Amino acid sequence: MRDPSFDMEEPGTFIFDGPRSTAGMRLNRFALSLKQPSNRATFLADPDAFMNRWDLTERERSLVEARDWTGLLAAGGHLQAILKLAATLGLNLYHIGAHNCGVDAHQMMHACPRRVVSDMPHG
Repeated sequence: MRDPSFDMEEPGTFIFDGPRSTAGMRLNRFALSLKQPSNRATFLADPDAFMNRWDLTERERSLVEARDWTGLLAAGGHLQAILKLAATLGLNLYHIGAHNCGVDAHQMMHACPRRVVSDMPHG
């Protein structure tokens, strides 16, 4: 089993700086809107119409449709915002990290076995 690399140079790590933030503004607004249950339901029912509401570019739409987590981060997606999109689709941070490292989620979980337990209610 290949261990994921933790490379601090792109494409391993994306620095979320001013230019990247500006480039990802539409994408992050779209993804953060998924905090609202009604927006999640609308997105899941008709992703194209929902992405149209947020004026995503063709490239951004393609990245969302492809579940290209690495591409979304490179396009200016903030990890916390992109995680909202992943969670809406039933995925988690392991899936994003695994995609970025070129391994599958199980390999990532094996490499990073930390479990966080919370007594906070879900939902």
